[in-house]
Amino acid sequence: MSFRFQRRIRVAPGIRVNLSKRGVSTSVGKRGGTVSVGTRGVYGNAGLPGTGLSYRSKLNKKRTSGTGGHRKTGSKKGPTHSQPVLTEWDEQDQDVRFTRSDGTPLSSEETTALKRAHKEEITEIYQTKADEVNERTARLLELHQDAYDIHADLDQRLIESFGDSPEEPSLQQYVQEREEELTQDFSWFDKLIHLLPSKKKELNQAVNADAQMAFIQEKTDHEEALRDRDEEIKFRKTLLASVRKGQADAMADWAGIFLDELDFPLETDVDYDVVDAQTVFVDVDLPNPDKVPVKEAEVLKSGKLKITEKTQRDQRDHYARLAGGTALYLASYFLAYLPTVERVIVSGYQQQLDERNGHDQDVYIYSAMITRDGFQELNLDQLHPLLALESFEHRMNATKTFILKEITPFSPTDS
Repeated sequence: MSFRFQRRIRVAPGIRVNLSKRGVSTSVGKRGGTVSVGTRGVYGNAGLPGTGLSYRSKLNKKRTSGTGGHRKTGSKKGPTHSQPVLTEWDEQDQDVRFTRSDGTPLSSEETTALKRAHKEEITEIYQTKADEVNERTARLLELHQDAYDIHADLDQRLIESFGDSPEEPSLQQYVQEREEELTQDFSWFDKLIHLLPSKKKELNQAVNADAQMAFIQEKTDHEEALRDRDEEIKFRKTLLASVRKGQADAMADWAGIFLDELDFPLETDVDYDVVDAQTVFVDVDLPNPDKVPVKEAEVLKSGKLKITEKTQRDQRDHYARLAGGTALYLASYFLAYLPTVERVIVSGYQQQLDERNGHDQDVYIYSAMITRDGFQELNLDQLHPLLALESFEHRMNATKTFILKEITPFSPTDS
């Protein structure tokens, strides 16, 4: 992998999107209700939250003989033992799997009865899984819609980047915590003994001494944190003043401070260079097409989940949207944080194996000179992000079905 520019940052999915690799794992039933399976079948267990009361009903009832279907009270059969039902997502079968708490699976009869009795809850699980599958693609298609506001107040962003001031420590909190630590293992006899005035005084002295020591240290750390925060705010204000004057080094440092805000759906590397007050060059290492999700899901009217593979055309279109959206998203970042910049040249490349030497090489698939004025004219909610790059001076060789071919990117040395 070559480095055209000096500065690099690795960006990856942020915590705003947090998907479990194992898929959906949820309990069946609303708050206060669960499902359990015993030796006599599937039972619903419902409770009244906060009361400690609950009731239990059999879900897979069979017709019984005799008047009214009642069992004789003189039955010698033992009590019913039940276990909670656990649910998890089976990636291979693309379905919910039910097991007892000891790990043994439910029988087909029990599974059918459970699904019949809790159809609404099972459908909710399917919908959650469908949303999870589709969200992976949605993040790729909508990246450009998360573009930065290029008219944002930088002074306000500077202050917001620090968050709230560190909370001042409380001596009373340390006293309370230390007392709980010293008394948590007290036996009933210890508690009784410490009702005596002398013992109570002795305990209070120990608590106060320890709490005071911890409080003094915490207060020292707090004051140091405040000083560091004030110094950093002062430094950034000075840096911002230089940014507004168009000083390239200050602009590069300023942009680097906030780059960790970038939230990409897939991990990637971003290189950049502030060439002058008006121009920034950016290279982005795009994920290869095989890293883009190929599944899509829907819950049918029958309540069942259907997961299918996208067509080749859709896969190429979605990758093109990711590639173009990445360019617009990155351009918006530099336009937002660097007010003197008038153009951001974004070039996207893939890592492809060169069979002549066995090493990966950078293959550029687009390069676009995105201008501030042109970006402001875009309707980001309606456009196709890759096609939008054609609104600017660009280098791109793409077919109508979005097969992207190698190009030579713009360079700071171009005449």
